[in-house]
Amino acid sequence: MPKTYGKFTLSLTGKDSHKVNITPGQGRFTIAPKTSGEKADAYVDADTPIQWEVFNDFKVPAGGNWPRVMDYMGNDTRFIKWTEQREMESFDWTLMAPATVDFSKAKIEYLSVDNNDYPLDIKLGNKWLKGLSLQGNPHKITLETAVPLKSISFDISTEKKNNTPVFLPEFEALKDLTTIDISTPVGGQPFDCGSLLQFKKLKTVRLNGNMCNMEALGKLNLSDIEVRYCPDMTGLPPLSTWADLNYCIFWNVEEVRGKALRKELKELEKTRGLSEYASVSNLHPKSWFATEFNIPFASWEGKNGREAMKAYKETLKAVKKAKEEKEVRSLLEGLIAVINGLPNIETTEREDTYEAVCQLAEVASFAIEEEKITQWFDQAREF
Repeated sequence: MPKTYGKFTLSLTGKDSHKVNITPGQGRFTIAPKTSGEKADAYVDADTPIQWEVFNDFKVPAGGNWPRVMDYMGNDTRFIKWTEQREMESFDWTLMAPATVDFSKAKIEYLSVDNNDYPLDIKLGNKWLKGLSLQGNPHKITLETAVPLKSISFDISTEKKNNTPVFLPEFEALKDLTTIDISTPVGGQPFDCGSLLQFKKLKTVRLNGNMCNMEALGKLNLSDIEVRYCPDMTGLPPLSTWADLNYCIFWNVEEVRGKALRKELKELEKTRGLSEYASVSNLHPKSWFATEFNIPFASWEGKNGREAMKAYKETLKAVKKAKEEKEVRSLLEGLIAVINGLPNIETTEREDTYEAVCQLAEVASFAIEEEKITQWFDQAREF
């Protein structure tokens, strides 16, 4: 039996084409193009055919197939036929071109597909599939199911500095869903919960990230609701809305609605309680989500990015402790001075710096007029 750790040679694309170095205990094997910028165990161009059968003899010490998880970025869809003959615990696939694929016979327990903004026509569903995650742009995905799916996850790509809600298109093939997970970046476009109403049989909804139109959830007969890392829960119905609710988690969510939820839980416990589990914890002001997940300097590269991020985090800590407005002004001017000393600060960088200054001012324990913040910014900046 070939070894599954240390240095060895794989004939991935030809005889002894790749030398790999696998850490002991590593269950995941990653294949990606060098041009992708992703770290991989083996680099293969997106359109280069792969000899998937090379893995057939690899086993973990306990006897199961190795790798347990295959992470592939590329266009050689022959891996699907391969998995019809060889069981895979998990397969994560990222498209590098449009694709039409049929997984209905694949022996994959957990399948994750990122369409990477490419059109994807996908057929799914068999006794092997236990978990499915679709990532990227759902509007470019066409779904067909061989057998009804009961559970699915969507990890939706969104844009920063864009408040237009994102939503799920109509998926007739998913009409029998009872469980859905929705994830969006905290600092990106909000997900419109109204697009979940197409799934009439939903019982479990798990939401992670920026959400909107949460009122719509009241029209679903839920028994389980979980919300995490949500910066705005405006419109979330009272917990008493769901007569069959027996499990709920609200974790790392905004504090205004979160505090109200705690009161609702106490009231609910007096009448019927929740039979399984209920928790509302890690509440935060809305400004926390901005300073933790939406720092304007996060997209800056090289030395400029490192210097700006360092100055931002130091200023953030100090502003939280500030007692007077003049102290906050001095701290913000200090941040601007750091940016003044960086090269190539143009329109986009100026806008990012102003957004950062406004974010930091909002963290102060007292309100500061935006007009003042703008004035301080314009007086201190040299870009």
